[in-house]
Amino acid sequence: MNLGLFLSVSDSLTKQTKTGQLERLIKYYLQPYSEKFNQIYLFTYGDIGKKFSLPKGVTLVPKPKFIPIFLYQLILPFIHFKTIKTIDVNRVFQAPGGLPAVIAKIFFRKPYVVTYGYDYVRFTEIEHQPLLTFAFSLIVPLVLHFADKIITTYKNSLKDYQTISIHNAVDPRVFKPGKNPRKKYLVLSVARLVNQKDQQKLIKIISLSKFKDKIKLVIIGMGPLQKKLQNLSQVLKVNLTIIPNVSYTQLVAWYQKATVFCLTSIIEGQVKVLLEALSTGCACLTTPFIGNMTENNITGLIGANPKQLARQLDRLLSDSKLNFTLGQQARRLVIEQFDLIKMIQKEIKLLQSC
Repeated sequence: MNLGLFLSVSDSLTKQTKTGQLERLIKYYLQPYSEKFNQIYLFTYGDIGKKFSLPKGVTLVPKPKFIPIFLYQLILPFIHFKTIKTIDVNRVFQAPGGLPAVIAKIFFRKPYVVTYGYDYVRFTEIEHQPLLTFAFSLIVPLVLHFADKIITTYKNSLKDYQTISIHNAVDPRVFKPGKNPRKKYLVLSVARLVNQKDQQKLIKIISLSKFKDKIKLVIIGMGPLQKKLQNLSQVLKVNLTIIPNVSYTQLVAWYQKATVFCLTSIIEGQVKVLLEALSTGCACLTTPFIGNMTENNITGLIGANPKQLARQLDRLLSDSKLNFTLGQQARRLVIEQFDLIKMIQKEIKLLQSC
């Protein structure tokens, strides 16, 4: 059985290398896939002329250099029709990247499985991207309509379609508590520096904390709002350090030494960085977004506004027993429900059933 893989729109192995995610893709997706499928064709939006160390049986199919991405999505199945014809099932990682799979199904009768991870249209609205909002409002329903199987990562994310639940997940064998004590006032966040992640709120929360003068806030991520966040932290006198993207394995050390992990997003799906923090036993503070897998006062603390979140942060910084207990219960949650190795095997069985 041969498998086709379609990365998210504009994604490539080159980009995944820069964001520190390529190692994770290979270890937890491509390697297990290669053990269950004869041939795997990985379609990316870049990587022409590049070489990567991929598992046996995985063939990289890069985008030709001078073809615009949207046009390439439409003509990909025809440019690579010899390859497409040999594929038994296609896997679309995120719904907006599913146009090639739709066309391959219509013209070549190739089934596909797609993940609907979050509200893509709402995300683009928050980022003030009207063209993407319009495009996704057309593309996503089309991709879902033709899909043979739809994976959702959390309950009630899609009410008008028949779906299969496979959680986002992490490897708790890698993301585990450290041996050294946590740094008492180190508050960590890992996210792109964009409107949707709302790090402005996070900085305001720190400024309202009674431990403001002791807290060191570290945000790991890149994005267009970096300068704005740095300026705000100076105005509010918050000790902020922004670190560019690091590999997923390097993130482990940060989760292990942080006393609190914060995620103050306006909207989210079942977000991976939160799972990583939970898995390391780091006490987590979040906003009540729809894909939140934490339960208030059980596996983390949740607050709706800066004042409430600042009070919750102070609880985590002042009550070491609460901090430790929430972290332990959070890790147990990940081990029981969000083990990546188990989720991938569940996904492979789903693909083989098509």
